[in-house]
Amino acid sequence: MKGNPNEVGRLSQNRRGRPWKCGVGSARLALMAVTAGSVSPAPETFQSPQTELLRRLRRVLVVVYGHLSDTMAATPALRSLRVALPAARIDVLVLRSARPVLSRSPHVDSLIEWSDFQHKGTSRGRLEKAALVTTLGTRLRLHRYDATLVLHNGNRAMRLLAQAVGSPVRAGISDGGDSFTHPVPSSPEAESAQQENARVLAALGIEVDGGPVELRTSADEREAAEALLGSGRGPLVGIHAGADWSCQQWLPERFAQVASTLQREAGARIVLTGTGSEAALEDLIARGMAEPPIRAAGRTTFGELVEVIRRLDLLVCVSSAPSSIAAATGTPSVVLLGPEDGRYTGMIPEQRRRVLQPGGRRPGGSWCELGRWGVLSGCESPICRGIGGLDALGAAEVSAAALEMLVGQPALRRGVS
Repeated sequence: MKGNPNEVGRLSQNRRGRPWKCGVGSARLALMAVTAGSVSPAPETFQSPQTELLRRLRRVLVVVYGHLSDTMAATPALRSLRVALPAARIDVLVLRSARPVLSRSPHVDSLIEWSDFQHKGTSRGRLEKAALVTTLGTRLRLHRYDATLVLHNGNRAMRLLAQAVGSPVRAGISDGGDSFTHPVPSSPEAESAQQENARVLAALGIEVDGGPVELRTSADEREAAEALLGSGRGPLVGIHAGADWSCQQWLPERFAQVASTLQREAGARIVLTGTGSEAALEDLIARGMAEPPIRAAGRTTFGELVEVIRRLDLLVCVSSAPSSIAAATGTPSVVLLGPEDGRYTGMIPEQRRRVLQPGGRRPGGSWCELGRWGVLSGCESPICRGIGGLDALGAAEVSAAALEMLVGQPALRRGVS
């Protein structure tokens, strides 16, 4: 957190050494009075309306509504906001499940936690949202924030919350039916959470610095990751099979086939990552492997998971928080993408990321026969695993992509082609 000199965090992508620029979008204009042979020693300075606005912001609330990947995507905006408002108090409203992402951020003064809506998609859901928004809004209104910023694609509940907080300045992605003083229109094209956040800050005249996602960890977490992974020969390959949505998951027996191929042909050491609730999925994969893996599911904190992924030579995964962690830490990855549009999550092909999406992308939720996509925060329906094209993805194709990435791994780590 801000002001804690004992926390020495690590920036996830600080290898390139390029300066990051950040500041107010509209520069100050100075007119100097010029006379015969003399220049006024005290130039008259004019402040743009945006600069004057920022000078008045002393207490700012940032609403970050989303789980791990969405919260990670907010870190460049929070860093840029801190540079633009160095003396302001910046509080962040964050889901309890995503708190570890920001718990060590030096750009935030305080995290305000809540537990998300528990009855999404049910008859009780609308009443619950109204009650929670009213309760949260009343609580936050007492802080008398000068501004409330709703990052990412704030849904209607978050837009109503911004109104309930009552800040004189309110900014966020707008559908035209809210009360934002600085509304940001939805983009006609698909854009990532980071791109949306940049446009929200731009509405206040703040330019996002273009720097990396920040994932800060402690020395204890780094040591725990090293102890878990141990030592050994051969490339270290992580496999993360779990996701909040079963339609984003691949078949566990095929993950086992890929792992066995990498063990046999590359001498790889395999690490199975996941949450405690994904232990059964880990079991299915481990039982089908040629050699026992390092089993990490449910054995890591968020920070330890970051450090495990940072140490991998390759991560093979579905679209999930670990795929975003790999992007932030510079770890090469092979991402198996279901029917969703990867532009929204940033899961697009890059030098360090191979994306396999055999079914192609479809309009959001068009494949969900249960009508849950975009309504719930996740779905574990077993009948949906592998739908939308992933069932057509064979283990041989994934293995070939992984082996190809491992061959080029030293160059990828150096960031050269």
